[in-house]
Amino acid sequence: MQDAHGTTLSIASLPHAARRKLAVMRVVMVAVAVVGYVLDRWTKAWALDNLSGGPGESWLNGWLRLQLVLNPGAAFSMGSSVTIVFTVLSSIALVAVFIWGWPRVNSWLTAFVGGAVVCGIAGNLTDRLIRPPGVLRGEVVDFISVQHFAVFNVADIFITCAAIGLAIHLLRAERSERPSAGSATDDTESTDAP
Repeated sequence: MQDAHGTTLSIASLPHAARRKLAVMRVVMVAVAVVGYVLDRWTKAWALDNLSGGPGESWLNGWLRLQLVLNPGAAFSMGSSVTIVFTVLSSIALVAVFIWGWPRVNSWLTAFVGGAVVCGIAGNLTDRLIRPPGVLRGEVVDFISVQHFAVFNVADIFITCAAIGLAIHLLRAERSERPSAGSATDDTESTDAP
């Protein structure tokens, strides 16, 4: 947790109610990460068992389709020749979320964002670590296809939701740091008065 100046506070220095809130927010972060990770692993296993024969069912006049794609690269299958680099970067990012993000979880939104990022990174990292063709080079299982867009998975959905949540959090933080128009006018008037 941080004070108004962004300095990380010691948990022991917080009042009991604030310590309790911090503990609840961290539980929420872990719960989002675990539930999302389990959902990602389960849906990927389902896709491997049920979609290996080509495109599956489609909905909304073909706009949404289930289609198994084994992705050796990053988003949109870019960089398939540097899978090991993505694996190493994902591992570093996962550690960074815990080192940098864990102490900053102080609201429902930051707890969700932290958990969603952990779920997304861990879900795809697991594929890169355990799937063929080998350790650090595994292909990520993608199976949700949106027409004229991309094929992705549940971990990707969590990462996208985390990015949206982070943008909302940053916009709120920026708005709360801006001085209000009324306070600036009041300051000007008080300095101009005789």
